[in-house]
Amino acid sequence: MLDRPLDVHAEGDFGGAFGAARLGRLAATGEDPFTLPVPPPVARVVEPDAALVPRYAEEYARWRRLYPALRLER
Repeated sequence: MLDRPLDVHAEGDFGGAFGAARLGRLAATGEDPFTLPVPPPVARVVEPDAALVPRYAEEYARWRRLYPALRLER
């Protein structure tokens, strides 16, 4: 769907909240951002299925075309 590899982390919950926590830590402590731990380890990488890319692109284009109509219905 994204037409790009997807990293699956080895353990734990990592994502937006983890990044936000790191930014908060930097703001609160004034630490050098280069001293923070390295990114979490990647357990595996999921590669896109090239055969599905055109179909996903079509459906995404359809969604982008129709979404504004949904916003008007609120």
